[in-house]
Amino acid sequence: MNQLLQSLQEFTVSADYSRSHTTWDVHAAGHHTPVIRMHKDSPHHSLPEYRVFPAERPDETLGFVTPWMPFSADRRQIGEVRSPDWHRHTGAWTLVQNDLGELTGQPKGLNTKLRRAPVINWYLSRPSVDAVLSAQHRFSGPQSEGFDFARRAGVRAEYEVTVHDPRVNRLLILAWVLHFNEHHSVDVRKTAVDLTTNPFSGLGDARRAKKRRQTGQN
Repeated sequence: MNQLLQSLQEFTVSADYSRSHTTWDVHAAGHHTPVIRMHKDSPHHSLPEYRVFPAERPDETLGFVTPWMPFSADRRQIGEVRSPDWHRHTGAWTLVQNDLGELTGQPKGLNTKLRRAPVINWYLSRPSVDAVLSAQHRFSGPQSEGFDFARRAGVRAEYEVTVHDPRVNRLLILAWVLHFNEHHSVDVRKTAVDLTTNPFSGLGDARRAKKRRQTGQN
């Protein structure tokens, strides 16, 4: 695992959206410039994966991530996100790291627990509530203390991560950020891209990405 990426213990993740590309910046706590970036040359809802690289060394590849799976730089699958959309309010979010087992997400804080409680969630878990209430979760498992994850309140999504177990692969965490952002969060900039982009525009890129994975190319 890359030392730069794995050295991140407290960090924030935020996106820059457009119709032609999507870039995520990862900032170490207390730093104004990003240390890691995720990027793809297509809108956020397109199928191609993100390439992960050091912000100061963009030609170096640390891995690849999708909202469902992370891959190492040599394209070995690291784990997966198990989060069926219909379990949005049940606390059934689970991440699997191949060498660490399952990490299950549980809500933290009154805001999050209320939003995911039966009946109440139908009123408090509306996407517009993201603007005024944060969402916090702790992912842990039998073999790991895992990490804390939070979406800050606001119309623009920004995520905070605190790692408690250094063995947790940061690429798996980044895959979870992408998944949560796509399926369980809103962002006014993301919505604007959705309204102005052809949803089928990324299919060609997806086919090329699949071919690269099959041939072992970056």
